[in-house]
Amino acid sequence: MKTILVPTDFSEAASNAAVYAVNLAKEIKAQVCLLHIYQLPIPISEVPVMVISPDELQNLIEIRLKKEVEQLMKKSVVVVNYLVKTGSAVSEILKEEKNANLIVMGMKGAGKLSEVLMGSVTTTTLRKAKIPVLVIPENAKYKKPEKIVFACDYDSRTDMHILKVLKDFIKGYGSQLYVLNVKQRNEPVSVEEAMLSMRVDNKLNDVEHFYCFPEKDDLVEGINKFVEDHKADMVAIIPHRYSLMEYLFHKSISKKMAFHTHVPLLALPDNHKSIPAYFL
Repeated sequence: MKTILVPTDFSEAASNAAVYAVNLAKEIKAQVCLLHIYQLPIPISEVPVMVISPDELQNLIEIRLKKEVEQLMKKSVVVVNYLVKTGSAVSEILKEEKNANLIVMGMKGAGKLSEVLMGSVTTTTLRKAKIPVLVIPENAKYKKPEKIVFACDYDSRTDMHILKVLKDFIKGYGSQLYVLNVKQRNEPVSVEEAMLSMRVDNKLNDVEHFYCFPEKDDLVEGINKFVEDHKADMVAIIPHRYSLMEYLFHKSISKKMAFHTHVPLLALPDNHKSIPAYFL
């Protein structure tokens, strides 16, 4: 049976993502596993203080997870399990991805200050994961994705085989697909982009899809406006792994999209590995 992994920190965004995952699991006949990762408290004061024992902390977390599992199973007849682990959030999520087909994570909208920082667990996970990650905005409710926007930059390094995951979504729901490439004003379509679009077209030849080239100086604004104008239900992206110099100077579009999108964001894993994971 397919498994949807849902990391949770018990926040409203994470709880909303869990509800979304349960509804999705019902549609695709999958099970859900809630994953909570915590770090053991380390006393830093020289004054003796009462610190909860690891066993007590584990027990309290499991009690809370069991309650959330019970509430989720009341909403739908879906098998929901849970797992508690200690350690670094992203590292433990990536260890568990081998047991899942999809990761569903919540995202709380952030301001400019938050975007300047290193980024959230969600945005880091979607860049490093080897399986698809579905990011659910805090206020997004489950809806069958009738219209999906694939924001494609026609990067020559993209492994086109990953489009099979997108095709599975489209075929499963009978969705319409818009292949979107936002251009700056008066920017022509290059020969390379034209050739790469033919590769994309070849991979998507058995699903209904349309090509769109809207003009907008800001890429994320362009994508979000297209989504709003066409009442799309989901955005798909491929968060590329860049070379070290590119990474240091590149503004991460996938990270910005995760912070600003108002519909679920499906991040398809990019198999191109140009730099070690610790640089990402």
